[in-house]
Amino acid sequence: MKKQTVESRRTEILEATCDVVIERGFAGTRIADVAKQLDVSTSLIHYHFDSKEQLLAEAFAHFARQDLDQLARQLAEAPTAIVQLDRWLLDSIPEGSENLEWMLWIDAWGEALRNPLMRRISQELDVESIRVLEHLVRFGVERGEFRCGDPSAAAERLSGLVDGLAVQFAAHDGVLPRQRMLHHLRVAAAAELGVPLEVLEGSVPAPAAPGVLLIAEPELHRLITASCDAVTHGDLDAWLATWHEDGRWELPDAVVTGTAALREFWLRQRTAWVWTVQSAPLVTLQIDADGRRASARVVVEQWGLGLDGRRRELAASSHDELELTDHGWRFTARTWQPLPGASSLLTG
Repeated sequence: MKKQTVESRRTEILEATCDVVIERGFAGTRIADVAKQLDVSTSLIHYHFDSKEQLLAEAFAHFARQDLDQLARQLAEAPTAIVQLDRWLLDSIPEGSENLEWMLWIDAWGEALRNPLMRRISQELDVESIRVLEHLVRFGVERGEFRCGDPSAAAERLSGLVDGLAVQFAAHDGVLPRQRMLHHLRVAAAAELGVPLEVLEGSVPAPAAPGVLLIAEPELHRLITASCDAVTHGDLDAWLATWHEDGRWELPDAVVTGTAALREFWLRQRTAWVWTVQSAPLVTLQIDADGRRASARVVVEQWGLGLDGRRRELAASSHDELELTDHGWRFTARTWQPLPGASSLLTG
């Protein structure tokens, strides 16, 4: 408990220091100002931090790492490298001359010239920031969305351009409009990564590179297999996870739409069976050119034992529509058509 209290107090001091720095700048911030902000004694600040230089450096690190962690989460949620790049570009541009994030970064660079601790931490954070972009570029190259022979060098150049333009934008009102800065960055990114500028500007959809299609096909097979496995093991949550929240399931005698209706249908049907097994041995896929939508024809075999002790089998053709979401591929529509002469497990 004591350790948690100390860490909580240190965090409180660091956040208060950031507030003071935003108002006064690093050079104009005193320990007494931070103590006044928290309504505590300066001795409490000195208990946690050996010097003003350490306090300022660690306050900047606390703020900057929170920002980098948030960016990493946003990138991880993006389904493609193109979308990741767009989010990185938009996050990298100040929203105005009073953007707090960039005020601290720019002021920290100046403080680093005088404060060795700030210099070391600032350098570490710059390296971390460049590595985030480098990881993004490598991800795009692996997927076939980018063409870049040296992701590390490309990340350094793009990051340096962002820093230089951001200083112009944040420090000088009206010299560089935000949209023009974004255009400059997109032009540079398009050249570095082999992406058409029209794609980065959103005027045309991104074509799926061969690597994207190669990745999509096994992912779609895994989704279909996961659905069959969930049915076999009676795992309702796993089965629902294969569906889009607005997914539609068309059956010979019913149409079920949306997560709640799918759940209710599952529960109603499963109560009639002791056990059931489902497999999908034959799958034909057609992936759209943008790599974000697909259609499939799946021959499904299912057999099981009902509560009445009777064994029943089903052979059906499922015509599926699928979409790549932020959480991966999902079924948006499935139409089941029992093959001629096959009994149905689905109508009970």
